[in-house]
Amino acid sequence: MYLTNRGREKPIVIAAIPRSFLRQIIFATVIVSFIAISSEARSACTFVNSQTAHIYTINIPTETLARDVPIGTVLYTANLPAIPATGTYASCTSPGSWVKSVTGGTLVSSNPNTYASGIDGIGVRFYDGIGTGRGYFGPGGSGSYAGTWSYNNTLYGVEIVRIASTGQGTTAGTVPSTMYATFTLDGLLVATINFLPFQVAVQTCTVTTPSINVEMPRTHVDNFPTVNSTYGDTTFNMGLSCNPGIKVAVTITDVTDPSNTSTTLSLGHGSTASGIGYQIVNNGVPIAFGPDSAAVNTQNQFVIVPMSVSGSYTIPLSGRFIRTGTIVPGSANAYATFTMSYQ
Repeated sequence: MYLTNRGREKPIVIAAIPRSFLRQIIFATVIVSFIAISSEARSACTFVNSQTAHIYTINIPTETLARDVPIGTVLYTANLPAIPATGTYASCTSPGSWVKSVTGGTLVSSNPNTYASGIDGIGVRFYDGIGTGRGYFGPGGSGSYAGTWSYNNTLYGVEIVRIASTGQGTTAGTVPSTMYATFTLDGLLVATINFLPFQVAVQTCTVTTPSINVEMPRTHVDNFPTVNSTYGDTTFNMGLSCNPGIKVAVTITDVTDPSNTSTTLSLGHGSTASGIGYQIVNNGVPIAFGPDSAAVNTQNQFVIVPMSVSGSYTIPLSGRFIRTGTIVPGSANAYATFTMSYQ
């Protein structure tokens, strides 16, 4: 096409541009624009003072778990100092978002954030903090901040904690190192916390004398001159076999009267005597009875196996008559149960 421009002798030529070429130009322009925007957003946070991302790997020893350890008990904790220990390591311009998250784990509690380890009853927490103060990685671990980021003897660590048992999965075995925590600033990886695989074992005791029959001697009313006088001390043993490093407590319960918290065991069914009862004695001291419960700090619970004991262990006890009132001769039977608590 030719157009005549006044005052010029030569014509101006306008050439037609193919549609495909136009599409190529437009497409290329969109790509260049997108890359420019993405690069600008990711550059909000950068390292300073020659710092880089660091990995903090925690070595956890074998954890031996007593069955009755209360939920929420921290079984083990370890940490490593941040690099650098003090000083500025990053700088963020607005918006400056930060995220402390956990990958590869299932959240089982958010107060604080706790993740399933793969062993039933064992949880894992990741944290950072200064001194005894701790912030846990996971939900809620994010926010915005523009400015410099500095360490002040900060620690990165892991807690192994007792969580509620689901009754599913293994109760002992290896916790794999597939779970880890990260601290990022606008996508800039600052720190990774992980741990090496570790073992979980379960502490147990086996009762080697699950049923104990104590044959008391025949006695006479004259052997009990006053109320609370005792007679007929007869020894018997409670046998256990325990893993090393376990502490065992026991509660003895009066079967005839489970609410009984005194030191006198009630007479049971089939008894024809009255004014008489029994005591169970440990190291010369009458045992007070308590509820049938393995919970820690149950009323009248007492320790029978110290942590220094391992293997077979015998608890020497004795039973004896005690006068409780006016005695009526006859047969005297009594029944008690004992409940173990691993602490």
